[in-house]
Amino acid sequence: MLHRFQHEKGWLFQFRKEILRYTFLSITAVLFAVIFFTANSYSKEIFDEKTPIVISDDFSLSSTDLENDTDQIFVGFLPSWSIAQKAQVHPEYLDQIIYFGLGISDSGELMKFNKDNIALVEWTYFLSDSFSELKAEAKKTDTKILIAIKNFDNESIDTLISSESNRKRAIYNITTLVNEYQLDGVNIDFEYFTRSDFPTMKYYNLFLTDLSLELKKQNPHAILSVDINASAVYQDNAYDIVKIGDVVDHIIVMGYDYHVPSSSYAGPVSPINADGDEPNLTKTIESLKGRIDPKKVILVLPLYGYEWQTYTKDEGSRVIPQTGALASYKRVRELIAAREDLSISYDKLSQSPRIVYTQNGLIKQIYYDDEKSLATKFQFISEHELGGMGLWALGYEGNYIEPWKLIKDIRTTK
Repeated sequence: MLHRFQHEKGWLFQFRKEILRYTFLSITAVLFAVIFFTANSYSKEIFDEKTPIVISDDFSLSSTDLENDTDQIFVGFLPSWSIAQKAQVHPEYLDQIIYFGLGISDSGELMKFNKDNIALVEWTYFLSDSFSELKAEAKKTDTKILIAIKNFDNESIDTLISSESNRKRAIYNITTLVNEYQLDGVNIDFEYFTRSDFPTMKYYNLFLTDLSLELKKQNPHAILSVDINASAVYQDNAYDIVKIGDVVDHIIVMGYDYHVPSSSYAGPVSPINADGDEPNLTKTIESLKGRIDPKKVILVLPLYGYEWQTYTKDEGSRVIPQTGALASYKRVRELIAAREDLSISYDKLSQSPRIVYTQNGLIKQIYYDDEKSLATKFQFISEHELGGMGLWALGYEGNYIEPWKLIKDIRTTK
């Protein structure tokens, strides 16, 4: 949703600047060593199967606490910047890893190089030794590797899908990429941000239908999934949920960013329930009932939260404008370990933890997800008999293994 776009425009662009700066300070051989060398990044870590996950003094989780539909699949989104940071990934606990991702232009060309013919970061890490090694590990456990094809610009999306020649070019380039690099499928992440009078729905249906037909023609087992943000589930302006459900293998509901950095009030990023008419996961999933097969729905949850400077320490306090920022799982854990003056509470309505602290006289609040809230939401997914669950994004946990232990417990529960 907005988080992906904001991250692309923020951290990733800053990262690109750092890469360019490093280029001027390093010889070419050293640069390629940094990009392609992997210091055993994807070595498997053995977890103690008898040890419960301990989140707080009043909460612990062992595999016996979880109920899991063994037919459900588990998906992890792996962005290029996580590969750059040598994120630890354990494909044995995932059914799908979706590499995020390559952009696509309004003419249907995959965005691999910039105007100076220099490889973009996303393309560089897709070709890296690190990702190749991960694909090899994934093959051993029959974990499927998909690639996300992304476009976050309304006008560009409309130009692409409304032209028959552009659609055909896009489909050819996507299927060629899948075949050339022996991928298991494609994830389409076209994020339409505003309502418009343009017949986007009609053309998007055509694009997905033709893409599905061509993918399945070349490989009947190829997977096609589509990302839908929570607001689109309600609006149905650009996305015909019923038609998309008929065409694709999975609809991936991005179950986060119910509050964002620019929100006027601090609040949970991924609330199960909320007061009044506030959007929440329950309303999102309930709105899909009778429209698509729930087994096609994969609900993806965040490994991050947001941090704001607020006027008061109260729940739902007004936010001081332009102070919102991403707080990854790693950031939150490090903050908790470093400070003794934090106030941590747990909101049972939204099933989300909240941190309040003061820094240099300024009040800070973080709403985020931890093992307790994620476990509760995974149970929510099972109770609604959805097709699967997932996380955005692998790597946000840093070196903390608790999210992986949680995934392992869920996957091994009978």
